[in-house]
Amino acid sequence: MTLRRRQLITGVAALLGIGAGTYFGVSSCSDGAAPETRPKPKPSPLGNPLTGIGTAGRVIAVKIDNVNEAKHQQAGLNSADLVYVIQVEGGLSRYLAVFDSDHSPPRVGPIRSARQTDIPLLAPFGRVGLVYTGAISGLLKDLARADLQNITPTDAGRLFSNGGNSPTYVSPATVFRTYPQLAEAADIGLRFGAMPSGGKPTGSVSVSMPSASFTFTASGARWLVSCDGSPTMTIDAGRAYADNVIVQHVNVVHGLYTDHNAAQPANEVFSETTGHGAADFYRDGKVWHGQWSKPTDTSPTAYTVNGAAFPLTPGRTWIVLLSTTGYVG
Repeated sequence: MTLRRRQLITGVAALLGIGAGTYFGVSSCSDGAAPETRPKPKPSPLGNPLTGIGTAGRVIAVKIDNVNEAKHQQAGLNSADLVYVIQVEGGLSRYLAVFDSDHSPPRVGPIRSARQTDIPLLAPFGRVGLVYTGAISGLLKDLARADLQNITPTDAGRLFSNGGNSPTYVSPATVFRTYPQLAEAADIGLRFGAMPSGGKPTGSVSVSMPSASFTFTASGARWLVSCDGSPTMTIDAGRAYADNVIVQHVNVVHGLYTDHNAAQPANEVFSETTGHGAADFYRDGKVWHGQWSKPTDTSPTAYTVNGAAFPLTPGRTWIVLLSTTGYVG
């Protein structure tokens, strides 16, 4: 069941005074029915299913700040297997960076709060760790019910620098030692291989959110990352770069919950990553236009061109969740 469909069912159920079934694989039935059995993510036979290079261990995903001074304090981006670029309130952006225990940097951050988008986005990964510093009150219960290991200053404050106060960082190695039960890297739908035929040569790609912009500039087989007109630097490894860039066109809508602590209380912003839509694939200085499809929250995402799986170049991929629905603040 998609999260957006869940919103509609929850509203109808509230009016009728009935339960709303299951939510992210957790049963809410009171009639003794068995809970929904969630399929276990499939391991990849090709080594690291997140990069196509070497092996991969257990997985954490970290919410990383990307506004104001945080852009000059970021650590760990160039060690991530995947970086998701996500729109948040006010049209700003935030990163969800994915790391595996075989390839983790000394520290990652600065860490910020979770969002509703994170739950279905991470559902295909299995029970991985989600590292964040908090969330608005309405979302906390959903995070607790999700098939995730929540790792926050409240749950494990000793893992966070500055006691969780901004800017705060974590050591992935310490997180992995503390949570040995985290799921290993699973097949989330990415495919890797030699450069396919076709494609249009391009020197750069620029995408914009209402209050953030990104440019990826071809440099050999890599794409150098700029944010809001300035090179994105990571304090541990210089200029941020990607081996692949996917621009995934998604619906961005109002989320379920309102942040009443904001200067002007407003609903969270939710990017719908369950469904289907257009996608643009950038590798080796070229672009291909295709589609993405993810039928359920826990399904792998299929990335295709002309109906065939698109092969990414082995390495790090940045996935920009770009709104097809205009400004949602």
